[in-house]
Amino acid sequence: MFYNWHVIGHQKELSSLEHDIRNDSISHAYLFVGASKIGKFRVAKSMAGILQCPNDYCRTCPSCIQVDKQSHADTMEFEDNGESFKIETVRQIIERLYKTAQSRYKIVLLENIERLTLDASHTLLKVLEEPPPKTVFLLTAQFTRNVIPTIISRVRVVPFKSPSLQLLTESLEKMFPETNKETRDIALFLAQGRSGHAIQLLQNTELFQETKDLYRQVEFLDQDASIATRMIYIQELTKDPAKPKVKDPAKIREFLSLTGHYFRQKMLTTTDKKKQQRAIEILEQLDTISELMKRNINSKLLLENLMLNL
Repeated sequence: MFYNWHVIGHQKELSSLEHDIRNDSISHAYLFVGASKIGKFRVAKSMAGILQCPNDYCRTCPSCIQVDKQSHADTMEFEDNGESFKIETVRQIIERLYKTAQSRYKIVLLENIERLTLDASHTLLKVLEEPPPKTVFLLTAQFTRNVIPTIISRVRVVPFKSPSLQLLTESLEKMFPETNKETRDIALFLAQGRSGHAIQLLQNTELFQETKDLYRQVEFLDQDASIATRMIYIQELTKDPAKPKVKDPAKIREFLSLTGHYFRQKMLTTTDKKKQQRAIEILEQLDTISELMKRNINSKLLLENLMLNL
């Protein structure tokens, strides 16, 4: 690699992006597609730094520092905060794109465009069809099926896959040599092959412990908890965001992710046909819950129904 992308794996995808950059064949819009926390947005942000830096992504010049700190005048960054991405925000982006550029490019970093409302998607589509000169959109999504087809037709789709377990293990050993092997292995297990998440867990001991405790909670809810205990847990997990002392909505998503991970492990490690079928049914229900939650169906009712099926 010519550039240091600060990500584990994805060598084929990075080589393709470097070819575009080095040969001045940059697309006006890229869509990086793959599982959450495997490095898609990290790659998008590194690419923004590469494009804006006059010194081959030196990471020390004002442009690099500003991109990294989200203060670059011509680089607009929108991380996934779990909320819908509305038409008003897209209109503000377009307005900024047509202002005089102070840098080499106008760049829009938008994480998880599945958050776009339908109106916002159609508004974004218009600028993708006729973008201002020297504009680059760096977008991410988990699944192309959740993005309107007309947007897919206007971008260069770059699929990302999880790095191999061997590469992840070796990379984490180099990055965290002072961390004991057992802790690295637990982080790898909890991260479910997502390199970015594994790094987060090893960098943040509080997050590591919270995630480990959450996985144990899922195990307890399935194996030992009464119906009443399960319902009380869901009530705490899904408190109304308008009320004080609310749980972070991200915890609901992590709960669903770890519940899916737990039942996939059960499905793969048992030879009992009935237990395998039960795990499959729970996994199918989890997929349904995730889709319904995107449509703003009451998450408390969905999760209470899940608890009744455990």
